[in-house]
Amino acid sequence: ATLLARRLPSVECHVTSLVPFNDKLHAADRDASVLRSQLEPHCTPTMRRRLALVLGEATDPATVAREEVMRRLLAYYAKAGPRLVRNVCGVPVPPALCEELLREMQAWVKADELRPSERERPTIRAQHYMILRSPAEFTDNTTRKAVKAAHKLERYMNLWTLARRAIEEVDADFASRYTAVAFTNNFEGSPHIDTQNIGPFYGMALGDFSEGGGALCVECSAHEVAHVDTRNRLGKVDGRYPHWVAPYAGDRYSVIFYQTMGEPAV
Repeated sequence: ATLLARRLPSVECHVTSLVPFNDKLHAADRDASVLRSQLEPHCTPTMRRRLALVLGEATDPATVAREEVMRRLLAYYAKAGPRLVRNVCGVPVPPALCEELLREMQAWVKADELRPSERERPTIRAQHYMILRSPAEFTDNTTRKAVKAAHKLERYMNLWTLARRAIEEVDADFASRYTAVAFTNNFEGSPHIDTQNIGPFYGMALGDFSEGGGALCVECSAHEVAHVDTRNRLGKVDGRYPHWVAPYAGDRYSVIFYQTMGEPAV
């Protein structure tokens, strides 16, 4: 960082030290009901900007470390009181299609339980997690990664097709843009940011889980959080901000449509 600062004096440099995977906390380790966990996904420069916004207090990275920035933010929120919650409902998906998609996801989970492979995306807390990628996500379909993804997509084509029908019901334009779909079972809490997304995503929830629970929560601003009801509905959320799933009881399935390349939707 010192060398870069000397060579590029007009550029502000921020360096993040890497911690071994097993030595650091991940989204799966965070208690989503705790404010600190909801703020933790932010990078340190973003937290400094927020501190400057809410308190008018600039901090010097050379003397004020991340933990102190977090402490000051939490102290501010303790005095200001709980953040405002905005309740939002997604767009309904036809019931028959929801039932068909749920049955297909239940079949996937049943088969997945018999497969002793490591779960995808272990940094979040979920009993089952799978990503299906569109061929459009690969500029070269002959690479090993692309071929593997194509075989996986073919294996779960019924699931992919039903999910596609759902998003086409709600947003035909986004249906032509998304590059991957994440299917989950009993995703819990896990405040995180989707750093690879180039725009908002759509999420829906299915299954027999507690009424009023399992909302998709996302930070709207320093003082407001949206709780999006996605039960048999598709809700549009910007995952480039901290987001998580509210507590619930029962069996909850979710389908997440997102875009990592191409032209983002307006």
